[in-house]
Amino acid sequence: MIVVLGRPGLGRPAGVGPDALATEELDGRVARIGLAAAAAGGSVEIVGSIGDDVEGDRVVVLLGREGIGHAALLRDPAGRTAVAGQVREPAPRLDAGDVDLGLRYLSEISVLVLAEPLPPEAESVALGSAEYHAAPVTAIVPAGSTPSARLAATATVFEAPDDAEGPFAAMVGRYAAALANGVAPADAFTAATREGGWERAGE
Repeated sequence: MIVVLGRPGLGRPAGVGPDALATEELDGRVARIGLAAAAAGGSVEIVGSIGDDVEGDRVVVLLGREGIGHAALLRDPAGRTAVAGQVREPAPRLDAGDVDLGLRYLSEISVLVLAEPLPPEAESVALGSAEYHAAPVTAIVPAGSTPSARLAATATVFEAPDDAEGPFAAMVGRYAAALANGVAPADAFTAATREGGWERAGE
């Protein structure tokens, strides 16, 4: 099971009328990594949080349609699910307790992707869970940031480019799927970048 940890969102607002829902799509780094990993043949579970709102309901429906697990996706009544192009605050909570609860729900983790930066305590819980499952970890950090010593020592760390939700996120998803199939990290990275042309997109 490939676990993508973070907060998925929607790509477009619902708009008005019955046809508006058909225009919605999953969006954001978390969702795009999960979609790419699933498209590459991986079994994917999103662990994290969304708002307890209509947009969160739509995220759950769309994840289900894509065959992506969401049983460990928590609902935060005080948070608002992300929608591209909108300012929606506050973001759903994702603290150490939430991460612990979500990851404990799963019986197996083959690869853990930390799709967004976590508070130190939450990161520690996530890395502890990956260690327990003997699962490789991939983490995305802001460009120019310094990952924690533990994260740097135990994970493949990618710095997020300016457009971290496009080809880069798809590459990370393919990379995770390859790792889950037992491919060595260097070979998985080569295949993931070659397949989607991410290296060319970044040149």
